[in-house]
Amino acid sequence: MTAISEIIALVDKPDPYRDAPENLRELQLEAIRERFAEKRQQIKILDKRAGETGIDEIRSLEDVVPLLFTHTNYKSYPEAFVDKGQWANMNLWLQTLTSNPVTGIDLEGVDNADDWLARLEEAGHHVFASSGTSGKCSFLDQTAEDVQLADAAYRAGFKAQWAPLIPENRHTAFVFFPPTGVHRLCGPNRNFFANFVAAPGELHFLSETPLRATPGIRAGQIRRALAAGTALPEEVAAFETENEERQKEMTRAMEETIDRIYQRLDQPLAFGTMWPAAFQVMEALKARGVKNGQIHPDSILMLGGGVKGVKLPDDYKEQIFEFFGLAPERYTNSYAMVEMTGLAPYRHNIDAYALPPWIVPLVLDKSAEKLLNPADAKGQVEGRMALFDLLTDARWGGLISGDKVTVDFDSADGFSGPLVRSIARYQDLEEGEDKLTCAGTIDSYVRGAVNAA
Repeated sequence: MTAISEIIALVDKPDPYRDAPENLRELQLEAIRERFAEKRQQIKILDKRAGETGIDEIRSLEDVVPLLFTHTNYKSYPEAFVDKGQWANMNLWLQTLTSNPVTGIDLEGVDNADDWLARLEEAGHHVFASSGTSGKCSFLDQTAEDVQLADAAYRAGFKAQWAPLIPENRHTAFVFFPPTGVHRLCGPNRNFFANFVAAPGELHFLSETPLRATPGIRAGQIRRALAAGTALPEEVAAFETENEERQKEMTRAMEETIDRIYQRLDQPLAFGTMWPAAFQVMEALKARGVKNGQIHPDSILMLGGGVKGVKLPDDYKEQIFEFFGLAPERYTNSYAMVEMTGLAPYRHNIDAYALPPWIVPLVLDKSAEKLLNPADAKGQVEGRMALFDLLTDARWGGLISGDKVTVDFDSADGFSGPLVRSIARYQDLEEGEDKLTCAGTIDSYVRGAVNAA
């Protein structure tokens, strides 16, 4: 049995966060060795990077650091490829970052990024996209097996978030996230709430409209055209009309959802939402005369994500907690990123996020050049969050994030792996974010590979 297969087998355990083997660190390192030996044969830019750094074998976690990709590499395609509908070039770009051959893709009639993603899926590439709030999405490939593993990993994470509560399909559930779409969490969210949380007939989504990549991309295109002075008045008018229609539809959907919530205040409710939507629900219910603490005490809020540029009061979390008035364990939360399989559930009793055993944390200095993990795997370390995801097969699992974290390598409460004690985004801190040399290096490899192709 390979180390990778042993790690994968942990996903199906009743509690993989606590039921990992005692030799987990050694097993993880061996699994990284196996992934490296395999993926450098399949991903040319990884092989190029390994050759230039002189790394032929992973002997320690330090060897992994020069080989890490960054979250920005997955949006390194030239914007012109999308703006001009050059989908064959987008295939060439995607091939640089996936081990799954991007061949035999029918591109006839592809008009936008969502059409492109649909054609890729037909050919076995289950590509998901980031939210693209900047107007440029990240695109990350998955195999069908990756999708199945990810669903199981998220299910385990959601269960760990809710523990010791047991949903038992008895809640009226409101999910502020579409059941389908290009975001990685659409499917796992839908499946968890349907299979474990919602009572029969009581699963309500804010919208059934699939989450698409095109609207965010189009917004970025218009912003760039306006800045360059090349935007045509009719293009701007058409975009504004489309945007207004979407806003009206979302306003209508939110009002209908608030109506349903208001009519069920005497029932146990479950909310799957991000912080801005939770704040909006609170404000709308207050406007209808609902007082603090009127929500059924057996309700649960599964919160997550950032505020995505939405302006909220500094004490928005405290206001939400005060309004819903639930016991602390009934607010569930997690640390996650789309590039990482699964999530790290927040545990109130230890005030920390528990990492799953298939995620190897690599705490780096801010410049992402030096590994700060303690040699004896004890104590707390602050730095840039990087990781190795041992579940992903379509991509190289090594990733550098934009997060500043404190990782506690002294596990607690029976958890097998390290704990994340604090999280912030460098771009939101006074010290700011720096350009990472490694990101530019990998991007240059990508450009070279695309040009050569």
